[in-house]
Amino acid sequence: MVSRRVEDCVRRISGGAQLGAMVGFTFGAIAGGMEAMGYREIPASQKVGVVLRKSLGGSVAFGLFVAVGTLVRGGGC
Repeated sequence: MVSRRVEDCVRRISGGAQLGAMVGFTFGAIAGGMEAMGYREIPASQKVGVVLRKSLGGSVAFGLFVAVGTLVRGGGC
């Protein structure tokens, strides 16, 4: 059994990570789309790969950043 305080802390950190992941994915998709438009010589399937790599990378990085920020700011965790 885990105390209610720990459950609340984990829930807040998880929410921060999810929010950060959504924001990171969105901005990664925008940045990846802009980068993919610059590549005229590669086929569309590879452009989709560029967008997905940027989106997933941004999602992981920003999700982790916001989760740690939530942990630090939470104080009571």
